[in-house]
Amino acid sequence: MAGKAGQARPAAAIRPWREEDVLSLAPRLRASDVAEVWASHRATPDQALRGSLALSVQAGAGVIGGRVECLFGVAPDPGDRQAGIVWLLGSPALETAPVGVLRHSRAVVAGWQQMFPRLWNRVDARNGVSLRWLRWLGFQVAPAMPFGPDGMPFHHVERRRSEQCVQYRV
Repeated sequence: MAGKAGQARPAAAIRPWREEDVLSLAPRLRASDVAEVWASHRATPDQALRGSLALSVQAGAGVIGGRVECLFGVAPDPGDRQAGIVWLLGSPALETAPVGVLRHSRAVVAGWQQMFPRLWNRVDARNGVSLRWLRWLGFQVAPAMPFGPDGMPFHHVERRRSEQCVQYRV
């Protein structure tokens, strides 16, 4: 498949995550993801990735052109057995080669929705790319409210099983 000006798009794939993925990805996180994990939990990229992976019941790596460009997962909500907290932290490559990631993300979220009727998280209001992607995946985005140590504006995003996107072929 061709990209801009006839350039081939790099292949995108999902695979199980490995320890070395954290070491590779942490220093390359998107500035918006670095700002979000700091504003929400005062976490560094390495702390955010390791903490999220440790809590997740399912997690994986998004590979674009042979290089890990994101780690993602779903963690059970300790306050609601029917809910899963979704997360994804990635490099700037997600914004330059998103088609493959988008194709895989719908299937991943549909699988998580089988485990958890309600998927949710909070997203920094400054993280417009992530908010657009979550809307595309069928998440409802609530108005921003103060959250985190500095009370920065964050949107509550949520997708319920009954609000699933129409399935399409990948």
